[in-house]
Amino acid sequence: MKRLQAEAQRTRQNLLETEDGNQWIVVLGLSPSVIQKLDDDHTSLGDVTYRFQWEGTAGLIKVVPSHSHDTTTDRFTRYIDSRLSAMGIDTFYIMWAATSTYKPTPAKGKQGDQTFIPPSRWPSAQQTADWGWPTFVLETGVSESLPRLREDARWWFANSRGDVRIVLLISIKKSCVKFEKWQLAPPNAARPLTRAYINSMLSQSPSMPPLIQQPAATQQAYCAQAVEVTPADIHGAPIILPFAALFDRDPGPSETDVVINAQQLRAIVHVLF
Repeated sequence: MKRLQAEAQRTRQNLLETEDGNQWIVVLGLSPSVIQKLDDDHTSLGDVTYRFQWEGTAGLIKVVPSHSHDTTTDRFTRYIDSRLSAMGIDTFYIMWAATSTYKPTPAKGKQGDQTFIPPSRWPSAQQTADWGWPTFVLETGVSESLPRLREDARWWFANSRGDVRIVLLISIKKSCVKFEKWQLAPPNAARPLTRAYINSMLSQSPSMPPLIQQPAATQQAYCAQAVEVTPADIHGAPIILPFAALFDRDPGPSETDVVINAQQLRAIVHVLF
């Protein structure tokens, strides 16, 4: 564990110095006790903040380079909270599970940067089952990590059988923050997905993910929206999160989709520029 702590420290220091680069550590041959420690004890790597996922005896650690990354994720969730509260939704029904670990099988698990779980997926007082999958997941990383974050989005869709409806990726570097909203195509979509078919789905406003389960083998994930924020400009706003995709139900009379416009996105990333 001391060698892993030292590697995590080196990775974080390099990220702080270069403001980009590799933020992942692959660890092989993990014992069950080490997996449990990395999963349960967030001080396992000393003062290095991290996210952990594993399958079998192989682990993948995402080193969080600075508080500004967590702050950006937190500000995004707080804005969603404010919009839902403005619709009259009691804060009791707005549940974020932070970096909770999701384990589709005992042999693998993953922590996101933030996850939203609607009341329909909470266990009742009579149930002993675990909480259900989130409908919405946030994954944040440095800009060089964007290809890996896209694989993370596919992990959430595949392992939840589509119960995760939307994965929002936040890719950060000093001069630019990119947001990508990923979701699944409907089961009857063209195979393989063509650009023309994706454009036809994007012409819907908003583009609604399927509200059903899909086996991993038949899933087709795609980027339904991309937004780029720089110190001088914003392209692609607003980000729209369909209410039904978040809450697994139709909106009521005072409830609407969550819309994050350019001004609000600027406020969310304010700490970075």
